[in-house]
Amino acid sequence: MLYVYDIEDGVLRERDVAGLTPDTAKEASWIDLVDATAEERQEVQHLFRQALPESDDVEEIESSARFFHDEHGLHVHSLFVHQSEGRHRTSTVAFVLQPGRLLTFRDSRAPDFRLMRMRIRRGWVRALEPLDILLSILEQKTENLADTLEDIHRDLEDVSYLVLEDEEAELEDGIEKLAHLEDSNGKIRLCLMDTQRSISFIQRYVRADKERRRTCSEIQHDLDTLMSHATFLFEKINFLMDSTQGFINIEQNQIIKIFSIAAVVFLPPTMIASIYGMNFQVMPELNWELGYPAVIGLMFLSGFAPYWYFKRKGWL
Repeated sequence: MLYVYDIEDGVLRERDVAGLTPDTAKEASWIDLVDATAEERQEVQHLFRQALPESDDVEEIESSARFFHDEHGLHVHSLFVHQSEGRHRTSTVAFVLQPGRLLTFRDSRAPDFRLMRMRIRRGWVRALEPLDILLSILEQKTENLADTLEDIHRDLEDVSYLVLEDEEAELEDGIEKLAHLEDSNGKIRLCLMDTQRSISFIQRYVRADKERRRTCSEIQHDLDTLMSHATFLFEKINFLMDSTQGFINIEQNQIIKIFSIAAVVFLPPTMIASIYGMNFQVMPELNWELGYPAVIGLMFLSGFAPYWYFKRKGWL
């Protein structure tokens, strides 16, 4: 899928790709290539005479492979979060900033770009040059990460009530929800750190541009704030995970305690029954008329005595 955008009077506008020609494509301000087919990749490579980044190269994590400058322009590879099958996942978007043009290459339909496209259609995205488009995308990404952290915080409050206050709750469900939230929060933190690195790299590029340097500083400040919030959520998730495991251990210990006390209570009656169950010919009590009720009573008393003792001590 190919999307093409132009800057017209300081506002970003989408162009119909049906009438796209090599000449008009080279004049575009932003070309967004999404999950491209082999034909689309070949067409873009032919238009701009440069090799497109491969997926394996884009996913490299070292700074030298994610942020660099070469003859094709300024390269920034940034992580974006999206949801798939009910879970948060990350994917890398490759940005190539060239004189008069921004190229983006991505394999996933990240919600940040979908929202950006909706804002462009309404004429809400202002830009004077392609660098403004890149900064707008990173601003949109930061806002979406903030919204996602807010959603995680609300879900965490529900799990906190379930674990700490709801006596009827299934704690195993709490562990499953906490694990899901920890995974999402971890991916958000990873994207925040990666975006911090992206902004730091861009700041070196716009060092002489006061206006855009200020925009980068504002985004960096927001990212620092979100990192602190993500760290708080991480610590709270760990606390609730430890609390849930502690409550489960207490419940298991209570069950083991009950079985242990039951074993002690039934031990004396079992011993008495075992004695009178032995097959000896000479046992005086066998001829005793009151032997059976006496032994039954003795078994009852020997079982009741430990129970009464444990109850008095407060162990039950």
